[in-house]
Amino acid sequence: MRRISGSKLLADSERGMVLVVSLLVMAVLAVLGIAAVMTTTTDLKITSNYTQNKKAFYNADAGVERVIAYLRTNTVNYPTGSTPTTTIAVSCPTGFNFNTSVNLNYVSPNVYKFQMTGTGANSAAKTIETHIRKVPLYPQDADGAVAMYGGGPAVEFKTGGGGGYAIDGHDYPVPADPNCNGSSCDTTATALPALPGLFTVMTPTLTGNDTAHLGGVPTQTLGTSRETEFNNFVEMVLASGSTATPLYQSTLGTRANPAVTVIPNGTTLNATANGAGIIIVDDGGSLQINGNFCFEGLVILRGSGRVFGSGTANIFGSLVTIGHLSKLIDLTGSINLFYSSAALANLANIDELSQIQRTAWRVVL
Repeated sequence: MRRISGSKLLADSERGMVLVVSLLVMAVLAVLGIAAVMTTTTDLKITSNYTQNKKAFYNADAGVERVIAYLRTNTVNYPTGSTPTTTIAVSCPTGFNFNTSVNLNYVSPNVYKFQMTGTGANSAAKTIETHIRKVPLYPQDADGAVAMYGGGPAVEFKTGGGGGYAIDGHDYPVPADPNCNGSSCDTTATALPALPGLFTVMTPTLTGNDTAHLGGVPTQTLGTSRETEFNNFVEMVLASGSTATPLYQSTLGTRANPAVTVIPNGTTLNATANGAGIIIVDDGGSLQINGNFCFEGLVILRGSGRVFGSGTANIFGSLVTIGHLSKLIDLTGSINLFYSSAALANLANIDELSQIQRTAWRVVL
């Protein structure tokens, strides 16, 4: 029988241990390699997802800027409390991905919100909710159906029969038909709180039948002049005439597209149609009313600028006079000046006279 020495058994045992250890080391290395590959793959996925989510956010932000640019350069029927949503469509430039149909929602007067979703690869998507505010560049808050901020105010009211008011500070709705004619343009004042019929900064001279032809709550009142505010607005509008994009035109706007109309010194606008927006009758200019005329908005008479005529007219909104030491409004004809909050609210749709400001935003998805 062959005898195996102890030293040989020890050597064989050592070789066996080396093999086991080697296998264990190889197994550990394999596990570490797999873990490294998995970690690297996961990191790549995380990085890719982060990149795509970031891209989706930037796309959404680009879409928000696109909507704001659209609102600043296009005529938009902004939502109201009664019609709380308006849908607008914007274009998406090549290389960007965001939704092109946006619901603009009413929040409060001149404050609106909308949501914009941008997308990236791997189904990445981000939605930004943005609140905007329209900041009007024209004077706000009428003081009366007629507000005479200059010196020496005087009004000559209708005399004789006819009934009704020549100046009334009660709130009148605009006619149902913006293209109404004659008596079909007449509306009935609502029960809403009324303004003064005649607002002046010094005691006015009144002649004619003011009892029958002056209405409001109160019918007349004295207050603080806003002449500087209105004059600055007129100067801003007139100064734009020397630019490539003047803020005014020589014809009347419409209810759907209200506009600023300027009647300069030495010219007369013969008003025989309907219109909406703002009329500035500058010093030396005249608004002559012939036939039937219905206007919705704000009329500003500066200096010797005047309104006259023998036609039948309703002016819904407010009439303001500035820049005079004496001023006579002659209402002996069939011209009625009715305060109308609806007519003045429509001025917000003169996009050139509003600044769109982003007031707040948040990521909602």
